[in-house]
Amino acid sequence: MIGLDTSAIIDIFKGNEEIKKFLQDNKEPFAVTIMNYLELFFGLNPEDQKHKIEEQYYEDFFNNLFFINLSTNSCKEASKIYWNLKKEGKTIDKVDCIIASLFSTNGIKKILTRNVKHFERIKQLSVINY
Repeated sequence: MIGLDTSAIIDIFKGNEEIKKFLQDNKEPFAVTIMNYLELFFGLNPEDQKHKIEEQYYEDFFNNLFFINLSTNSCKEASKIYWNLKKEGKTIDKVDCIIASLFSTNGIKKILTRNVKHFERIKQLSVINY
């Protein structure tokens, strides 16, 4: 299974050709997280009519994939990831630490992202760029 970073989900919505090709050639199932959902909806103004279309797209998209919620284990793992990176002087956004922990604590070892710079720092995940 491959975890989708929020950047990948946005690029799927926008019809990015590179990610479309990857999705067509790939045979593995995909997973998304509650944190992806949160990041996406932070970007949608509920009063903007054009965002209503995007909101419906994401609702349908998330309903068709393996969906991972927060757990106490994933919270603890996110903290470990964050503090290990901080100790190395390589901190990243805490939401990215949480996304990584949600995948790794659920046995998902790969992440599809455009944000290679951040996720390549996380030893628990193998980064797939498109």
